[in-house]
Amino acid sequence: MVKLTFFILTMLALTMSCNNKGQKEHKSATNNITGSQLETTEIDCDTVYKNKGYKITLTKFDTTVSEFDTTYNTIFTLKKNNEITFSDSIHNAYQNIFDFRDFNGDNVKDILIQNTSSARSNLTYTLYLVDTLNDKLRKVKGFEQIPNPDYLAEYDIIDNYVLSGKNWTGFYKIQGDTIIDFDILIEDDLSDSSLYEQEHKNAIKRIMKTIKNNR
Repeated sequence: MVKLTFFILTMLALTMSCNNKGQKEHKSATNNITGSQLETTEIDCDTVYKNKGYKITLTKFDTTVSEFDTTYNTIFTLKKNNEITFSDSIHNAYQNIFDFRDFNGDNVKDILIQNTSSARSNLTYTLYLVDTLNDKLRKVKGFEQIPNPDYLAEYDIIDNYVLSGKNWTGFYKIQGDTIIDFDILIEDDLSDSSLYEQEHKNAIKRIMKTIKNNR
């Protein structure tokens, strides 16, 4: 049996804020028997969720996983007053890319943690809906499949704009804890912006009609 003869712990403290200003970030590198490293980022969320005592911790336990891969390499935790209330295993390529945006129309900002990045820098995220009343999170299944997501609050749906051979937009909706794909895709060849905008409006009309008919 290999005996551990020494253990090195290094802690670096950086300051940052949830809106990228004054956010607290603590990074540590711990050498274990195999020589791999643990990287930890702590995000103080007081500027987003006032008087809630929330902190997010991202602990990357495998730094060898590619940014284009989807293998779990990070432990995500939410702490309230330094006590863990939620924990999940995720893939995370860049610990310094995250966002706080409302994605379900309840006027509470939800948590987006960067998942992967494509060759054209189309970012995907893991989404957690935030319930500040009960101090709970709800992970949305399938959200990681939506590059560059954007919430359209007026319609309570999600669209995106993806850079590709032909730029394209898809349309989605959160139902419970799962993503519904409307299977509507429009392309933008950049030759006529008014044409793309009209197709976008037409797609939303179709979606609203479908939602109304399914009620």
